[in-house]
This record gives sequence, C-alpha cells and structure tokens, in this order.
Amino acid sequence: MLKDLKNNPGVRIIAIGALANLLLATLKIAGGIVGRSTAMLADGIHSLSDLLTDGVVLFTHQIGQLPADDNHPYGHGRAETIGATLVGAIIIVAGFGLAYESWKIISTGVFRTPLIPAALAAVLSIVINEILFRYTRSVGESSRSPSLVANAWHHRSDAISSVAALIGIGGAMAGYPIMDPIAAIIVSVMIVKVGYNIAFRGLSDLMDTALSEDETRRIETMINNLPGVIETHNLRTRRIGGDVLMDVHILVDHEASVTEGHHIAENVRRELIRAMNNVQDVLVHVDTENDAAFESIYWANRYYLEKQVEPRIASMKDIEKLTHLRAHHHGGKTTLEVFIKMKEGLDPAEAYSVMQELREHLQTIEHVHEVRVFIDTNTN
Repeated sequence: MLKDLKNNPGVRIIAIGALANLLLATLKIAGGIVGRSTAMLADGIHSLSDLLTDGVVLFTHQIGQLPADDNHPYGHGRAETIGATLVGAIIIVAGFGLAYESWKIISTGVFRTPLIPAALAAVLSIVINEILFRYTRSVGESSRSPSLVANAWHHRSDAISSVAALIGIGGAMAGYPIMDPIAAIIVSVMIVKVGYNIAFRGLSDLMDTALSEDETRRIETMINNLPGVIETHNLRTRRIGGDVLMDVHILVDHEASVTEGHHIAENVRRELIRAMNNVQDVLVHVDTENDAAFESIYWANRYYLEKQVEPRIASMKDIEKLTHLRAHHHGGKTTLEVFIKMKEGLDPAEAYSVMQELREHLQTIEHVHEVRVFIDTNTN
C-alpha cells in the first residue's frame, strides 16, 4: 500500500481524499452541533459516507489497474466500471437519506437559528472539496479511470451541497430559520442527480453501450480514408473501464491476396490505436464484398476445386503439372485461376491451344463461373 501511495497517482489521490473526508466530516458535524445547523450536520454525515465511497474506489481502482492475464485477456477494467456504479448508488442513497431527515425537521415545525461555526464549516468544505474535485478529475482523466472520475464528481457534489448549506445557513441567520432544512433538501436533490448520472454511465458501460454516434462516424471516416480500404461496415464499439474495444468489417479489392488483405487490416488496427489513446484493441474482419447485404457463402471451396481440377489436368498430355490454384469469390460468383507448367517442345500456338482446351474443361466444373489459365514460367 505504501509503495502504491508513492508510485500510483490514483491511489495517492484516493488516500488524500479519504483523509480530507475524515477531516471534513469531523469539522462539519462539530460545526453543525455547535453552530446549531441541520443542513451542516446532514452534510457532515454525508462526508462520513464518502469514506465508504473512497474505500470502494480504492478497491476497484487497484483491481482495474491489474494487467491482462489468461483469465482476463481484456484486462480488469470492468472493476473500475463497477466501482463507478457503486459510487453513484451510494451517492443516491445518501441524497435520499438527507432529504428524508430534512423533511422530518420541516414537518415538525421546530427550527433553530444556526451560528457562525456552521457557516465557517461550510466555507471550508466548499474550498477543500473543489480542490479535491479538480485534482482527482485530472488524475482520473489522465489514467482513464472511470472510478476516479466518478469520485471527483462526488467531491464536486459535496462542494455544491456545502454551497446550498451555506445559503440556507445564511438565510436562517438572517431571520428565516426554515431556510436551513430547505437548503438541506435542495442539497439532497443535487446529490441524487450527481449520483444518478454516475450510476447511469457505469451501467451503460456494463451493458456494452457503444460510443456516441458522432464518435462512430468519425471512426468510420478515419477507416475509409486508409489505403486499401474500399469501405467499412458493421463497426461495433464498447467500453471496458476507461478503454474502448471495437471490431469492424473492411471491404478490400476482391482479388487482393491474403497477405495484402492482412496488411491492410493490420494497418487499420494500428492506426486506430495510435489515433485514439483509449482504444485497447481492434478486431478487423476483411471482406471482399459487403456481407451485411447478403450471406456470402460459396460452395466452391479450395478442397472441392483441387479435387475437380487435378484429374482434368492429369488427363492432358501436354501439361506437366499444376503449380498454383487460386479462387476469387465475389458477387455470388467464383473465379478460378490455375497456373500450369507446360511440357517442353511446345511452340506458342500449341501452348495457347492447350490453355484454351484446359479452360473449356475447367469451365464445366459446377459452381465455377470464370476460369483463368496462366503458364508458370518459374524455374523453381
């Protein structure tokens, strides 16, 4: 833990926040009791609940920072998302609890006029929580930690609640004692709203919610502008903690080689990771046609073609052997390419005649729509 405090900015800011919350809880509760302020006393109890939040954030942040392993190949970022969701839920519960206690005071009609210590505690809380908010948010964004960002907004909600409490205390001291519990209710509504936003964002990530429509369009444009990509489709994105995973289909030239298609796909993957620093990995599926428009399944697989081609070539006395066979599938049709080595002694006209005869033989193969015959001049 001491090593983490020194080397991990996230753990360090959580520890600082926990100590600050302990100090603020003490000052607020004392200020609420001595200063006779219901709003400040409730705000102090809220700060005590923040200590529980800090514990949740610390636990989930440390798990989320663990590297990927065999059981968690995509890392442990979901722990951060769970932590952010729990923080939101705790904030919501604290807000409703504060509203309930304040409403009980209003319903009894028994009000007390707050004193100066309550106002001083509110001012101190505003200053400290705003500093914590800015520092924690900076660390959370730089480390792409949802739980730290959520905790930062928790500090901001505390600052806002103290502002409302200060207004209520000031109004009560000015001769309107009901302002104190009313301020506490306003504080509770603000707290619930912040908690809802944090919890909703966390639940959205747990449900594999995609990036925004604008972000998706920007990614598609980026991919379409890369060399070798004709167009893209079926782009899917999701968040894991502060990272993004995505998979996408790209359309390449239907006569591109396997290695060329792989090169284009790898270039797409690397460029997306380079351009977007929160992208953990990209799975790129290479298509030679838009398989979102129809089911691109062809019966003429390589094993079937070899089984049909080899005996036909073996039956032709002027062909020495088959050297290569390629198949191109596109637009519902299969184009067959064969590379042959001719026997020695044939003149160009005879070789052309043999190629024509072979093309006619191969054109009878079921599921083959076009045949291309090439002479392999490679001496190897």
